[in-house]
Order: sequence, then C-alpha cells, then structure tokens
Amino acid sequence: MSDLFDKLLIKIIFSIFLCGLLFFYKYAHSFLYPQTKKQISKRFYPSKNGADTIHLFARLIGIGVVFSEFYFFMAEGLMFALFDFFVASMLSFLLYLGSLFITESIILYNFEYHDEILKRKNFSYAIICFGHAIGLAFLLKTILNVSQVTIKHVPIYIVLLWLFSMVMIGVTSKVFPLVSKLKFQKLLIQKNIALSFSYLGFFLGLIIILSSSINHELKDIQNYSIEVFLKILLSLIIFPIFQKGIPFIFKVQDDFNSSKSNEKDDPEIGYGIYEGIVFFTSCLLTTVITEHITFNKF
Repeated sequence: MSDLFDKLLIKIIFSIFLCGLLFFYKYAHSFLYPQTKKQISKRFYPSKNGADTIHLFARLIGIGVVFSEFYFFMAEGLMFALFDFFVASMLSFLLYLGSLFITESIILYNFEYHDEILKRKNFSYAIICFGHAIGLAFLLKTILNVSQVTIKHVPIYIVLLWLFSMVMIGVTSKVFPLVSKLKFQKLLIQKNIALSFSYLGFFLGLIIILSSSINHELKDIQNYSIEVFLKILLSLIIFPIFQKGIPFIFKVQDDFNSSKSNEKDDPEIGYGIYEGIVFFTSCLLTTVITEHITFNKF
C-alpha cells in the first residue's frame, strides 16, 4: 500500500514540475512576441479576442504534443529523472520556439502578430499560426523519437534533424502558390478564411510527409540520410497521382477562376476546404505507399 502511495506522490511531483515548465514557457513566449510582454501580467479573457485565443492555445497544444514524447526514468533516482527531463525539455523548448520563429519569419514575413491578432483580430492569420504550432510540434515529436535525447546521449542528432527539417520547410513553403489558386498575401490581408483552410491542409500535409521520411531508426548518419532523401523523392513521385486522382474519382469541378477574381470577389470557404483536404489526404495516402508496403522475400 505504501508503495502505491509513493508512486502516486512521485507522479504528483512530476505534474507540478510540468506546470512549472509551462509557467516558464509563458515568459519564453514573450521573447518571440515582445508586444505581449505587457499582457503576461494581465488576465486573459478567451471571449474578448477569438483570434488571440486560437493563437495562444494552439501553442499550448503544441507544447503538450512535444512533452508527450518524454519519459521519466526512475532507475537512477527522482532527482536525476527531474534533471534529465529538465535538460531535454529546455532543449525542446528552444527548438520549438525557434521553429515557430523561423517558419513565421519565412511565411508571414509581411505580417506582424501585434497588427493581425491584437488590432485586426484576423482569424485567417490565427488559423495559419494554429497550423504552424500543431504541425511543428508533431515534427519535433518525431525528431525527439528518432534522436532519443537524454543526458546520456549527446543531442547532436536532434540539432541536425531539426536544421534539416527547417531547411525543408523553408523550401517547400514556397511551393504553395504552385499548388493553390489562392493568392496568399492578398487574401490574408483581406482576412479570407478560405485561404487559411487551404494553407492549413497544405502545411500539415507537408509535415506528415516530412515526419514520415525522417521517422526510422538512426544508426549510421550516411545510410540514414540516403534513406530520408529517397523517401522524399518517392513522395514527390507518388503525391501528384493522388492529388489529381481524388478530384477525378469524385468528379469535383474546380469552380474558382483566379483570373476573374478581384478584391471584392473572394473565394468561398468551401473552395479553401476543398483545396486543403485534397492536399492533406493526398499526403496521407502518399505515406501509405512510402511507408506501409513491405516486400519481405518478394
């Protein structure tokens, strides 16, 4: 009975420790967004600004996703487990915040959090940031799983994988105008929700393919790198088959003509959902081909 009580007490200690790390993140977030420093000490009202609510709680979900990959190893004592978790979580904090900063600096370079969220209450901007927060969290979770970061393992692999992932996201983010008829900059200024759903499917789809490509055992860095690039190349070959095949099978008529659109003729939300879901589903089905076919002795 006392054994069970001790385990319960330890789990309560770990819960309080996690809450402390979330408190740390609250202040770390202000370094990314200096405009929010004055808001840290104030109460947050979810109903006051829905766009700000989406923006903030997307990051809380992201932190939860990243933390879900960690484990407490009690073999060497409680203090060592807490210290091990603290070091790994601090490194993950920095990488996650760095991922958000780099991604939004590349993709949303013409837009500012203070203007779009606090002043204009731009839901389209908030949904795009939501996609970044969730997608990057799942990507970092995959990187942590592959690299096995603890005090006993030098975290060189996590840094290399993270740098590679940031380069890939920076390159592939420029592909959106090629796969979508929606004009990103113009529609985001107009707070168009169709754009946000289209981009949400695009970004999360890219995260799925990238996570799938790097998610395998890392023993030798050279062989690992070759396998990652081969999976990415295979994905580029397979993806267009599903992207063209899904609308053809379901007889979807593309009814948006970007050449006739003007500032007053914005795309309907249904078109953005169509683009986003087709792209996201195509990426999911692509990972089935790249990951779930085993030949054995074929």
